[in-house]
Amino acid sequence: MATPDPLQILRHRFGFPAFRTGQRELVDAALAGRDALGVLPTGGGKSLCFQVPCIALPGLTVVVSPLISLMADQLRRAREAEIRAEAIHSGLSPERREAVARAAVAGEVELLLLAPERLLAPSFEPLLPHLKVSLLVIDEAHCISCWGHDFRPAYRELGRIRRRLGAPVQALTATATPRVRSEIEEILEFRRPVRVVGSFDRDNLLWAVRTARSPAERNRILYTLVRRAPGARLIYAATRKRVERIRAFLARRGLRVEAYHAGLPEAERTRVQAFFMEATGPVVVATNAFGMGIDRSDVRLVVHDQLSGSLEDYYQEAGRAGRDGEVALCVGLRGPGDGGVHRAFLDRTHPPVRTPGEMARLWREGGLGRRLERRRAQLAKIRAVGRYAETRGCRRAALLGWFGEKWTGRCTRCDRCSGWPGVLGAIGSR
Repeated sequence: MATPDPLQILRHRFGFPAFRTGQRELVDAALAGRDALGVLPTGGGKSLCFQVPCIALPGLTVVVSPLISLMADQLRRAREAEIRAEAIHSGLSPERREAVARAAVAGEVELLLLAPERLLAPSFEPLLPHLKVSLLVIDEAHCISCWGHDFRPAYRELGRIRRRLGAPVQALTATATPRVRSEIEEILEFRRPVRVVGSFDRDNLLWAVRTARSPAERNRILYTLVRRAPGARLIYAATRKRVERIRAFLARRGLRVEAYHAGLPEAERTRVQAFFMEATGPVVVATNAFGMGIDRSDVRLVVHDQLSGSLEDYYQEAGRAGRDGEVALCVGLRGPGDGGVHRAFLDRTHPPVRTPGEMARLWREGGLGRRLERRRAQLAKIRAVGRYAETRGCRRAALLGWFGEKWTGRCTRCDRCSGWPGVLGAIGSR
C-alpha cells in the first residue's frame, strides 16, 4: 500500500499550505525509516516533523518528552489533528496509566508521549516487545548530553531502548551546539542519519544587555521596559523570592502583573498560564519553570533579570519572543555577583572534588571522570555567558557563534551595533 502524501496530510489535517524549512526533510527521513537529527529554532514547528509521519505510518509513534507541560501541549495539538494520542506521566492515576499502556499494546494508540524515566521503568520496559513502534522520537534531545543545557541521565539510556524497539529515531532540539549534536548521534547509535540544522538567526529579535548595580536599579530598568513594550511581556528571574519581589514592585506602580514559579499551587499556575495566553498585553514574572509548552506568538519583550547560566538556556527562553515574525526585544540584565550565583548553583549540582579521599572514592566507583567532565562543561557555559555580556562586538554574532554558525552580515539588531536608543526605539512606545 502506498504511503500517504505528507503534503496532503499537512494541508488537510493541520491546515498549513506548505512545510517550513527543514520540516519536509525530517518527515521524509521518518517515512524512509532513517535516523534523523533535527535542530530547528524555537517556534520552528518541530512537532509537525513527527505528527505527519505518525499519520502516514502504520503502528505506534513513541515520543520521549521531558516535561508534563510539554506533553500536555503536544497531546492537545495531536488530538486537534485527529491523532489517537495518549500520554503516560505521574499526573495520572495508576489505573489511567495502566489503561493507556494496555491500549498502546492493543494497537489503539497512534502517538504515545512519556518521559524517559517512564520508558525505562520496570513497570513499562517489559511492554516494549509488545509495542509495534514505527518511529521513536526524542524531543528536547539536548538533554542526552552532559554538555547540553538540561542534562537528564535517563536520556543516555535511550540508545539501549532504540535497540530493543528496532525503530528509526528522530531526535529534535532547538538548542544544540556542534559538540552536543555529535553526542546525541553517538548515544542514540545513529546509522547514516539525515541531519537538518536550521539557522539560529532570527532577524526579528533585538538583543541587548544592560548593567544594573543594585536590585533597585534592576527594578527601574524592568519598569521602563515593561511600560514601553506593547504585546505580551515576560520577565525571567532566578529565584522564587526575586519573582515575587519584582511582581510586587510592578504591581505597586499600577501594572497588572502575575507571578509564576514551582512553589505556587497547581491551580494558581494554571490560572497564570491562562492569563498569559488569553489576556491582552499580559505581564508575567517567572522562573524558568514557565515557558515550556507555552506558545503565544505576540510576545514583544523577554527580559532576564539576571542572565542565564548558559547561552543555550538564554537563547531558548529569550526565543519565546516574536514568534509571529514581528520585532521583539530580548534584554539581559547583569550586575556584580551574577557569575557567583551561577557558580554557587554549580557547586550544589556538580560539586568540586575537595579532598584526595573523595577523589579516590569517586575513582573506585567509576564516577570521577563524569563529575569532572560535567563540572568543566558547566563552567565553560558560565564563562560563555560572561563573554556574551561583556563583548564589545555584535551580540547576534556572539550568540550564533556559540551554536557553530558564523554571522557575516550587517547587524542592525543589537545594542552594540545600533546603540541602546536604537534598539529600544524599534519596539515603539506605549
